[in-house]
Amino acid sequence: MKYRDVCGRLCLLAAIVINGGLSTGTASAQDAAAVFAAFEQSVVDLVSRSEKSIVAVARIPFRNERIDRQPARNPFGLPRGFDENDPLSPGFAPQEFGAGILMSPPGHPEQRLILTNYHVVHGGQPFLNDGSVASDARLTVRIDRTRAAWASIYAADPRSDLAVLAVDESELTTAISELPTLTMPEAVDFRKGQFVLALGNPYAIARDGSPSVSVGIISNLSRIPLLDTQRDEKTIHQFGTLLHVDTRLGPGSSGGALLNSSGQLIGITTSLAALEGYESSVGYAIPFNAAMRRIVEDLLNGYEVEYGFLGVQGGGRFGSLRNRNSQGVEIERVVPNSPADRAGLRIKETIRAVNGIRLYSLDDLFREVGLLPPGTNAHLHVISRNGQRFVDVQIGKWPVPDSERIVVSAYRQPAWRGLRVDWPTGRMKFFDQEAPYPVAVVVKSVEPGSPAEAAGLRPGDLIERVAGRPVETPEEFTAAVKRQRDTVRLDLSEDRTVVIRE
Repeated sequence: MKYRDVCGRLCLLAAIVINGGLSTGTASAQDAAAVFAAFEQSVVDLVSRSEKSIVAVARIPFRNERIDRQPARNPFGLPRGFDENDPLSPGFAPQEFGAGILMSPPGHPEQRLILTNYHVVHGGQPFLNDGSVASDARLTVRIDRTRAAWASIYAADPRSDLAVLAVDESELTTAISELPTLTMPEAVDFRKGQFVLALGNPYAIARDGSPSVSVGIISNLSRIPLLDTQRDEKTIHQFGTLLHVDTRLGPGSSGGALLNSSGQLIGITTSLAALEGYESSVGYAIPFNAAMRRIVEDLLNGYEVEYGFLGVQGGGRFGSLRNRNSQGVEIERVVPNSPADRAGLRIKETIRAVNGIRLYSLDDLFREVGLLPPGTNAHLHVISRNGQRFVDVQIGKWPVPDSERIVVSAYRQPAWRGLRVDWPTGRMKFFDQEAPYPVAVVVKSVEPGSPAEAAGLRPGDLIERVAGRPVETPEEFTAAVKRQRDTVRLDLSEDRTVVIRE
């Protein structure tokens, strides 16, 4: 019997009990016991199938000061058999810990990576350590009692609070590819009251690799956490993306799996700080809807996660209209030449919906546009004095703050002659928010000693044309340079021209 079928019968049973149907009759009591036994077995089977895909994750700072602990109880004087100072030993008790989920990158079922929360592994060593991202800690993963390994950050996105780890298999006796993975369903219908299971590493009690499980329901949808994570960093979840779940998520549950009744991975749990005066933390989970699945798949591919940019400023956090029939976000400023400007959006107009999602606050607008990848179209419902209209906007890229510690191991577009480019708004340090939106690509990096450096290109330069061909996106730039051989002329902003040779 499937878990969801058993849950249905439990609900029916509850109704019978409430109405006094089980007050008499041995047969009815036996039926109830059989239903509960089937329910219990279904949960046990589901956990058994899934728990081998959950690992314990530990973060060990380079300057980790050990805490003096009382000697463990050992009444029989038996040898300990493990080293408490070795991070790969089962006896090691980490001070910073969480969980992780074994997954495979799209199209590579033989590969194993570990999805977790960024705040669990922040500052860990990057997989490709080119020196661009500083690290202040090492990371370990424990698979079971006998297997543990060092890990590095394969890709990280602080804005979604998600990261993917790669495992150093040199310490393992068996290949990690033999371990089962969890997969995300193509579509998920999240509902209040939906039964869920959470598997994680609360209080670091999964040091033997065996995750703890709790059962509960989805309490609410699209929640905004009252408090930030311990590092007090802003994420896309501050705009209302999270599930509120009533499962027990103690410290260390971050990075664990949230499963539905079919055993599908529908989210990743995150344990946020408790409210002052309350002893338990609030249970949240990042739901794997279409937008979040796109982010997870980008990270599994090793890419930088990109977010959408519209080019408007709205009327405060909760909008500026009082008429509930016209409620939405009133436009107070449109960045000249931005995607919004090109689509014809104007000040004093109100954006009421994005792709059919009704907006009630500026947070809603940031969330719905931000979760779209750049280059895609957003369908806007706009209200003005002249009535309503529908506008399609090709979204740009939201600028990455200078402080972001993004980690990547692969790039969507190859480097060309030592040059990597980005959307013109791709990096905050190169984007002047008071100036018109550039019709160009920005130089993100230049390899020392490359033809690009020899030609005088520097990070922050804006390239408007390649051999006379206008370029506005990294994809257009890559397509344009592929057509060129030998020397290539690049027209830059401020009437600059450079020639790059092979």
